[in-house]
Formats: sequence, C-alpha cells, structure tokens
Amino acid sequence: MTRLPVLLLAALFAISTLFLAACDGGADASADEVVEGEAFPERTLNDQHGNPLQIPGDARVILKTVEMAPADIANAVLGEMTEEERNAIGVIYIADIHQMPPHVMENVVLPRMQAREYPTAVTQSEQDAGFMPHTPEEVTVILLDGEGTVTGIHAAASEDRLKELLEQAGE
Repeated sequence: MTRLPVLLLAALFAISTLFLAACDGGADASADEVVEGEAFPERTLNDQHGNPLQIPGDARVILKTVEMAPADIANAVLGEMTEEERNAIGVIYIADIHQMPPHVMENVVLPRMQAREYPTAVTQSEQDAGFMPHTPEEVTVILLDGEGTVTGIHAAASEDRLKELLEQAGE
C-alpha cells in the first residue's frame, strides 16, 4: 500500500471517530429534554430588559411561544392578568425569538416586549429553549409542581384554552 492511501485511510478513521463522538454527545443532550414526571432542566435566560431570569425558579407554569400567532395569544392572556394573579400561579413566559431577523427583533419586537409589565424570557440560541416541546402555531404550556417536577405538557391554540390551563394550574 502506498503512503497516500494509508494517510487517507487514517484521516477517514479520525473523521469517523469524531463523527461518532459527536453523535454520542447528541444522545446525552436528551437528558435536558422536558419529560413529564422529571425535573424541569435549570436554565438562566435574560428577560426583555437584559436581566437574568432563573428558570424554572419558583414557577408552576412555563409558557413558550415561537411563532407570532401563539405569542399574541400568550400576551393577550398575560396582559389581562394582574401581577398578583400571574405571581399566584407562578407563570414564566419564554419567547423563543432566536431565529427572528435581528433588525426586526431589535426595532419592533423587543421594544414591544419592554413595554409589557410582566417578565418575558428571551432566547438567544436554539439551546435556550430548544429542549422544550413545541407544537407549531400553539403556546406550549408546561405545568410544574412545587419542586420543579413536570406534571403536564400541553399546547394551547386559543386564548380560551390557555386560560383554562392557567386556571387548572392555579387550583
């Protein structure tokens, strides 16, 4: 065997080893996925004002939106609630906007978020909220017990459904 094929074979072996290691590393990432009956993975995200927000913290309900229509649903419902009502239920809202064009995010979306009186965690990358389930065009609603264990994973496609899930969480 000449020297060139031996070097190519060695390089192919090294690349294959790195590829397999990367695939194995991806398998470990599932440990951070949200699963009913398990603890919600701890995260720190910034809110719309750049302040750190510990998730889940004391939350009993975590809302996540990706698209605009479910964000409108979440904002309408949260906007109707008083701070006391939101705190009594323990709601944290995550706006997964990491794929939004920067110009739109900085000049339109973020100023609107900053005008709201309730905290909204804002994502910067897929890792920030990609571990959470997502149903397109619906608000993801994750219910937690007092210890941070996931007790339910739901989706709400309307304000009425989201209100119903929040009422259940408050009981």
